[in-house]
Amino acid sequence: MGNRSSFLPLLPGLFPLTLIFTFLLLFISSDLGLVASSANQEPTLGNHLGLAQGMNYNDLLLSINTQTDGGIDEELPPINNSNTFYTKGLLSTVLFPDNSEIIQNLSRHNPASLNQTSESVVLHNFQKLVSGTWSLNVSRGLVTDFHANFKLLTVNGIEKHFIEILNFQNSNGSPVTFNQFSNTPINGYADIKIDDELFQSKFPLTIQIFKINTIVITIKDEAVSDIFYNNNLLGITDSFKNFKGDELLIFEDEK
Repeated sequence: MGNRSSFLPLLPGLFPLTLIFTFLLLFISSDLGLVASSANQEPTLGNHLGLAQGMNYNDLLLSINTQTDGGIDEELPPINNSNTFYTKGLLSTVLFPDNSEIIQNLSRHNPASLNQTSESVVLHNFQKLVSGTWSLNVSRGLVTDFHANFKLLTVNGIEKHFIEILNFQNSNGSPVTFNQFSNTPINGYADIKIDDELFQSKFPLTIQIFKINTIVITIKDEAVSDIFYNNNLLGITDSFKNFKGDELLIFEDEK
């Protein structure tokens, strides 16, 4: 009993030493486990980048650069003079109404007032003027941008609208093949805005480049075409550049 009572005062001092000794044993054993696991695995760049489990360095590269070998670039044709170019110019057209067709349609509904209707149509159905600009960019047979921005006015100056044709998309299966010495038709769909408000989306149209000098835009939507009296929009080219950026349209100064 005397020995036990003399040992008890030492217990409070031994308890902290026991905790420290236990902690050191745990630290040494865990460190040995890490060494053992890393002995069979070399450190990688992914470990230093802090990638999530299951990811590797290639996954990180793909997330940054999606244009990898064997991607979409190899599926497109090579760039050449027939499928890649940029051109722009002016739109300038006088739109004539087809009065005979209007009168014929009205006469079917009210033949008695044909003479009065005919006079009214001729006097008040004015021609319209188109004046503005257009631009066209084609890359590897696809239209990457087409934009036409112009004013539409009646010849009496009373009616005026601002027209914008944009968001052109190629028709399926119709890549552009430019022919410098003939007609180059481009079929597709576009949106049209009138006075900055969307009037019609994805209406069909055809853009034709004649040689490298003129442009003809044919609207193939009844609602849109009626605005232009079912006329084509005509224009001229003031610049035509090939895929190298060389200007093909050269005006020689007349002396």
